[in-house]
Amino acid sequence: MRFFSVLAILWRNLSQRRRLERDLTDEVHSYLQLAADAKVKSGMEEAAARREAAVDLGGAEQVKERVREVRAGHFLAERAQDLRYAWRSLRKAPVYSLTVVLVLALGIGSTVLMFALVDCVVLKGPPFPQANRIFTLWQRIPEEPRVSFSPNEFAAWKERTQVFENLAFVAGTGFTLTGGGEPELVVGRIAPPSLFPVLRTQPALGRAFTEPESNAHVVVLSDALWREKFSARADCLGEAVTLNGEPYTVIGVLPPSFNFEGPDAKLFVPGSLSSPFFAAHPDAHFLRVTGRLKPGVTRAQLDEEVNRLAPQVDDTKGGPTRRYFALSLAELTTGELHTPMLVLLSAVAFLLLIACANVANLTLARISARQNEISIRAALGASRPRLVAQLLTESALLAFIGGIAGAAIAFWGLDLLRKFLVQNLPELARAQIDGRALLFAVAVSTAAGMLFGLGPAFSSSRARWQSALQGATRSTSASNRTRQALVFSEIAIAAVLLIGCALMIRSFISLIHVDPGFRPANVVTAEMVMTKERYAEGPAMLRFYRDSLETVRKLPGAEKVGLVTHLPFGGNNWGNGFDVEDNMGKADADYSAQIRPVSPGYFGAMGIPVREERDFDENNRENSPGVAIVNETLAKRFWPNQSPIGKRIRYDKEWLSIIGVAGNIKEARLDADSDMEIYVPYPQVSAAVLQFVGRDLNYVVSSSSPGAIATELRNALHALDPHGVVKVNTMEALIRESIAQPRFRTWLIGIFAGFALTLACLGIYGVIAYLVTQRYKEIGIRLALGATRANIFQLILGRTFKLATLGVAAGLAGAFFLTRFLSSLLYGVTVHDPLSFLLVPLGLTLVALLAGYFPAHRAAAVDPVKSLRYE
Repeated sequence: MRFFSVLAILWRNLSQRRRLERDLTDEVHSYLQLAADAKVKSGMEEAAARREAAVDLGGAEQVKERVREVRAGHFLAERAQDLRYAWRSLRKAPVYSLTVVLVLALGIGSTVLMFALVDCVVLKGPPFPQANRIFTLWQRIPEEPRVSFSPNEFAAWKERTQVFENLAFVAGTGFTLTGGGEPELVVGRIAPPSLFPVLRTQPALGRAFTEPESNAHVVVLSDALWREKFSARADCLGEAVTLNGEPYTVIGVLPPSFNFEGPDAKLFVPGSLSSPFFAAHPDAHFLRVTGRLKPGVTRAQLDEEVNRLAPQVDDTKGGPTRRYFALSLAELTTGELHTPMLVLLSAVAFLLLIACANVANLTLARISARQNEISIRAALGASRPRLVAQLLTESALLAFIGGIAGAAIAFWGLDLLRKFLVQNLPELARAQIDGRALLFAVAVSTAAGMLFGLGPAFSSSRARWQSALQGATRSTSASNRTRQALVFSEIAIAAVLLIGCALMIRSFISLIHVDPGFRPANVVTAEMVMTKERYAEGPAMLRFYRDSLETVRKLPGAEKVGLVTHLPFGGNNWGNGFDVEDNMGKADADYSAQIRPVSPGYFGAMGIPVREERDFDENNRENSPGVAIVNETLAKRFWPNQSPIGKRIRYDKEWLSIIGVAGNIKEARLDADSDMEIYVPYPQVSAAVLQFVGRDLNYVVSSSSPGAIATELRNALHALDPHGVVKVNTMEALIRESIAQPRFRTWLIGIFAGFALTLACLGIYGVIAYLVTQRYKEIGIRLALGATRANIFQLILGRTFKLATLGVAAGLAGAFFLTRFLSSLLYGVTVHDPLSFLLVPLGLTLVALLAGYFPAHRAAAVDPVKSLRYE
């Protein structure tokens, strides 16, 4: 009952505030009148009695305030009053308010945007239920850190495992999708029905395939392919699509959030180890194994089983045992992005600190100008907590508006990133400004409001109202020291950011100038897949290989032409174990190299030097002795002090004689070391292996007019096979795509560093300009006593230089320790790169002096007569 009474009183106090205030005023006046009447009756004059009664009361407004403080709901009413006053006050200072809101929006928006990316990549993990229970299995050999499973290994592991509730594999492949327009090559995945239980994901439309459908011609589409090919029609289930010339029935559509195997995977078809393709290649390592742990199984138990089962399932048949290991799905998909994302989040946190320091400086300057107003409120009875609450309310209101603007910037920025970068950084597709990001925006806005509002509020509330009312409104030395300390902090943080940015830029410049080992300029590529339905056997594949190569060589403008199955930076590779005749029987005789079936002319078209003996020619046919060309890495590994020409190696059943040594090239990443490589003539690849790795043909054409040759190349290949899919690109574009992530993080940190530099310069300018304004009278006296304008420049710029050098020195010290977190992101430059640590401080100091020049110029132009009257 008491609870409802309190609610009723609270409602009355909030809804009938004006009536309560009238009643309180009447009551106080009545009390004063009664006290005055009593004093008149005791013999005092009426005016003296009223004055004495007011003194005894202690001030009418003070009494009212004490009464209000004990009312229910007083805190809410007081905050509402503060909010109304803060809004009116900020409206009267539009330049200040707009500047603060823009600066905060920049800092908060950048922070919220980066939090959304970090939340998506680092915190949330893959978009599957209990994704932390999903693990992938791999093996490692000295030459390759991550090797897939073979069908035999997968079968053995699935039979013996005790920690996985279910295991599945995925094999990547390309499908030629025909019907409804020009043929299209889409990336698909072959997987058993157990994949979807492992991921605990079901199609948004229709169903997944079942165990009886393990080898059936059914297909589950991705959301993107469903929208593109079926216009998002719900009645597409049961319709047929033609994949590699065979009809497949659509039975399901995956949800938009499904991102297993990346956004390139447009469809999933069923497969099992009993299918002819897998049965024909039981020892080929092309299965990516994924499993879900049983409830209660820990990572330590998983690692223990991996170590226990590894010797039992290893299929290297006498070679050294490979090392098996497990990776969580999160580690596999986004592990490489953890450090870059956290570094960028730290960068925007520094930017937010600089923004808060800038706003605190602006707030201090504005409060100094309002010192008379604050003093009058104190003289009228406002307590220090009341004044602090009012000033913090203004800061909170600015932070709230800045937070809303910042959230809008974050929305816009994320859309911009998706528009330009999602193709090269597919992880951005899942990022969104959701409820978690908005809650983070609220938290950041609140923290920012407290950060830039607390100091100025407490410092201004300590001012003595007597001195303010006497006209002493100038800033105190403590206030000036606070402003300088804030600018010092801005410069120091900006120096850390700029040094980090300089290191990233230097690293990126080093990366893009890495020699890939070939000449990508003016090289056009065309990828075409020979489907099994049209080219079932090796002879048919070889006929198309020779016919198409001859056709491309005759194209006008084609200067050099070659062909390779696995194009550098093309996103595919083929690593395989091999034997060296001289090393047979040694304990460490388990090697792996990249195998590259190529045509004659490939090295010339790509600009890869063949340093010893000769290139392949048309005499290296399928029935001629097997030959190979190895790269320098492999040659130096096995024959460091002699020529490898005439030595023999094998990756399949037949021995191959080495006839040449090619230069090292980069295959997938510019910042990675060159792998061992074995080049073999395409016609000499065995029929079984050709079926497995020889269907993807990549033509490379060197031409002085790449634009024209690209069209001719596409038309020529289409004429040879109208049902084939041709994808034309340039080598330069493929290399650019490979450095998308370094470019993205360098671009972002460069923008943040630019914002930080701008805000730091504005802070320097604001503080120096304010100090000049406060010292007009002193400057006038100096000029009147004979100081020259050069002396005034020296005085002002000397203070600026001192402030800048102190901040830069602190920033250098911080950067020296903090840049070590960038070590994994840098290439070709050390974390303590002398050039970056030299040029950034010099540049920042010069920019600071430039920011201080304009106030110094205004100070030097002061009229001594007018300045002596300045107050």
